[in-house]
Amino acid sequence: MPKTKTIDQRDDYYFNRVKEHGASYPQFHWPSLEIYLNLIYTFDIITSHMATQTDPYGITRAGFGVLMILSRSPHKSCKQNEISQLLLVSRANITGLVDSLVRQELVERTSDPNDRRVNQVKILPKGEKLLEGLLPDYYKHVQNIFSVFTVNEKKTFNDLLTRLRNRTNEIKNS
Repeated sequence: MPKTKTIDQRDDYYFNRVKEHGASYPQFHWPSLEIYLNLIYTFDIITSHMATQTDPYGITRAGFGVLMILSRSPHKSCKQNEISQLLLVSRANITGLVDSLVRQELVERTSDPNDRRVNQVKILPKGEKLLEGLLPDYYKHVQNIFSVFTVNEKKTFNDLLTRLRNRTNEIKNS
């Protein structure tokens, strides 16, 4: 039996209905909006798929991000506010996120003896063991997803994304 492509109703909505509706605005530029929608849509699909790698370990994408930051930090620890700056997800609830990881005994949080407003977060051996078990398959899945591109295409794609990020930061900071 031939494999059929699953149709995601978002395809029709984003790439047909939005295009038709937007055409009524003089500022509407479909090629630009198409890139924007593709980035968001693809990000959602990839992160949903990658959650299948972290979910069995009982951690969220954000929790995984915290563990990765801590595992690569000097002394396997970091100030909580630094984690919130480095995290590639919403920083709105870093306290609750760290609380969850503390409850799971993956990290510990301590107050700075010199400044009680500052919390230090450190990955615990259980957190490091979790990453050691998770990362081989995680990296394999990332490689599999992006195997659709050649090495040169990946370089070009990364260069284009960097240009886009830099331009967005220029606009934001102007």
